[in-house]
Amino acid sequence: MISAGLTGGIGSGKSTAAALFASLGAVSINADEIGRDLMKPGTVVYDRIVSGFGPAVVDANGQLDRAKLADIVFHDLDKLKHLNAIVHAPVLREIDRLVQLQRAKNPQAVVLVESAVLFEAGQERRFDKIIVAWCHPEQQVERYVARSHLPDADVRARMAAQMPGDEKKSRADFFIDTSGSLADTERQVQEVFAKLQALASQTTKKAAIGD
Repeated sequence: MISAGLTGGIGSGKSTAAALFASLGAVSINADEIGRDLMKPGTVVYDRIVSGFGPAVVDANGQLDRAKLADIVFHDLDKLKHLNAIVHAPVLREIDRLVQLQRAKNPQAVVLVESAVLFEAGQERRFDKIIVAWCHPEQQVERYVARSHLPDADVRARMAAQMPGDEKKSRADFFIDTSGSLADTERQVQEVFAKLQALASQTTKKAAIGD
């Protein structure tokens, strides 16, 4: 088995890349979805967030208002750090559990973990390989504004709170340039997936002979 962390800034095309990897047979784990589950009412994470940020971040149904919470933390670095201190450790534990489950279940699997804050949360050492989805910063803004309908300034504030895309790209084992067509992105994903499959096969063979 081989584990790969997939990251990239907002609007970078990482979710599109993750879906393409999954269509080729990768086992896909989404850190944001794990975070959503851990933030449900009745969980320790939920209670700590409400305690730390107040009832204003809870909607009329008792759920966390993620949009309001995001608006708070992406305009205040200290509050972002406080939120990360609450959320990151439980998310990482669940990622580790799911990866180990796949290791036992399918020794030849390519396990892909999509995480927007892989570098920011210090997750890179957990994975055998790191993949970065990248496009030009202005393209990130255009995509995310179109998708989220947030003001341009809010999107740029969120981008400023993340590691720059070029720095992420420089730290990657593989990077997917999503600035072109979907077909071009798909071609790159296929190439990277083939390399990951080969590495997974090599790892399995080494384990079988006790190397």
